[in-house]
Amino acid sequence: TQRFELEVDGNGGAYKYELEIEYELPRARMRILQEKLWFDQQLLINFVKGEAQLYRDDFSQGPLYPFDWNRSAIGALPERSDNTKLTWFKERLKKLIIVKINPMQMVSESNQEPEYLDSQCQNFVEWYIHVLSQNQGIVFEIANDLKEIIDGFRYFGFEKVGENRQLLKVQIADFQYRFHELSDGQRTLIVLYSLLRFAQDQDYTLCIDEPENFVSLPEIQPWLSLLYDLCIDEKLQSILISHHPEYINYLANSVGLWFERRQNAPVRIKPISDRDNGLNIAELVARGWLNE
Repeated sequence: TQRFELEVDGNGGAYKYELEIEYELPRARMRILQEKLWFDQQLLINFVKGEAQLYRDDFSQGPLYPFDWNRSAIGALPERSDNTKLTWFKERLKKLIIVKINPMQMVSESNQEPEYLDSQCQNFVEWYIHVLSQNQGIVFEIANDLKEIIDGFRYFGFEKVGENRQLLKVQIADFQYRFHELSDGQRTLIVLYSLLRFAQDQDYTLCIDEPENFVSLPEIQPWLSLLYDLCIDEKLQSILISHHPEYINYLANSVGLWFERRQNAPVRIKPISDRDNGLNIAELVARGWLNE
């Protein structure tokens, strides 16, 4: 089994979410053993072995629903006037953006406008058009950021190539490129800055696995500084996973957490500190001396 816990402050209180999943490896199957949500230590839902007990906003016992073990009960429950606390939590989960950017999987054309970005940003162009339709001001912020990073960058453009298809183009100096004609690093930078500007001031949590992939240190440093400033100003919340020394030295001492697992024991999480021993944190990691 595998167990996950999540705590979220908001809506005038504190949420705690627990999810326990059972895996049946020989048959490549899994199911939800239990799923629970509390608000200020009061149950809102208790889903155990296929039955979900719902509680109202006043914490009185509500209806009991049968549910498929293979699905989240919280995600499937309909919105009701007496479960607004549960609905708020569901909407907050939608503001978790979790990605590992893979520019080689991205497509240049848009056939639809999805609300969500997929985990490898394969549908970035379609998502970008959706974002643009919601807030055109974002594109100017993104373009201004990229002008400082990508030499000769000027603007984005779209070309209609079918009844419901659009092609994203990028003007760099005197040349216009289709999105897939850009380098992996350029596409990655466009995604990184787009994510920051989209998520800022919107109560989003941005989770990125190894954002430094495909880009050089001089290219990523301004983005990292902007991310840090937005988080310090409480305009954004972000979680980064990285092995890059620059990230470790820049962020770890103040806001870093070290995940460690020995043999089959649970993962342990500890704050990171260099303890004034004369070595930077990246060097401590490289030598295996961190937290020793």
